[in-house]
Amino acid sequence: MRILLLIIVCVITAHAAEQTVMRVELKDGASLEAPVLKQNDEIIVLDLGHDVLRLKCADVLKISKANEKREQTSNLNRQDVYTLGSLPDSSVSKLVPKLGEAVVKVSTPGGLGSGFIISELGHVITNYHVVERETEITITLFLQKDNGLEKREVKDVKILAIHPLRDLALLQIDEKALKDISLQPVVISEKSSVKVGDMVFAIGNPLGLERTVTKGIVSSVTRTLGHLRFIQTDAAINPGNSGGPLFNKRGEVVGVACAGYTFFGGLAFGIPNTDLIDFLNNRDAYVFDASQPQNGIKYLSPPGAGPDQEQDK
Repeated sequence: MRILLLIIVCVITAHAAEQTVMRVELKDGASLEAPVLKQNDEIIVLDLGHDVLRLKCADVLKISKANEKREQTSNLNRQDVYTLGSLPDSSVSKLVPKLGEAVVKVSTPGGLGSGFIISELGHVITNYHVVERETEITITLFLQKDNGLEKREVKDVKILAIHPLRDLALLQIDEKALKDISLQPVVISEKSSVKVGDMVFAIGNPLGLERTVTKGIVSSVTRTLGHLRFIQTDAAINPGNSGGPLFNKRGEVVGVACAGYTFFGGLAFGIPNTDLIDFLNNRDAYVFDASQPQNGIKYLSPPGAGPDQEQDK
């Protein structure tokens, strides 16, 4: 009899071990991980080990494999104000909802552009030309709520560093404006892994059309313009996209959208992620001086020229 009971217990244990452990996220914010015993259009039955839990499908927000989240974050390398990493392959339709909150609109009295959040502390990357000679900056956040997206404008934004030559700027949202907001930063690709022919997509605000998604392929990774290297892509990049992220098929940032030709479709450019990482790692060298919003590079006159010939650009 004992042997029979032992066999039954072993069979039950083995059966439970074979079941896929799922992560169930509820609409009230709670979540749990357990094997699914039964699932249909009305209920989900979970095996908690000591008990069985029945949930109504109407109360469930999302179901995914329990190891999916660990898999996505296992190769992340967190730095002080940004995160490097390698994520699993996915599709644009699945990535856009996940990444949408990380993309912002950057507005100034002179115009608007795009940007993306790189840290939970409110650090934002955009193009230098988006904030050039400006000190009054407004960032529009797009927050996912139960009833849809909520737009939140934040005017307490400061410029931390600028790199006019590479057309990059680092901003930060004031922490007081983030007291009730949980930011979802992007992951920057750890290395220059993008190749010609790879799929890329951009999220931004071209011509003020918020949260526009465009998709294309990498046309070149060695395009040189003005002695600077760019990623060339046929994904549509228009005025207003400037400063927005260029993602790969895993949802990692591989570039910063910076230029496109309005009258020539399929010809757009992005700043490589390697240059972005270099800018972030050496941002102290590009610290912003609010008294001179156009600063960043000072060209000295050649030998023999008078001081009146020096130019600031």
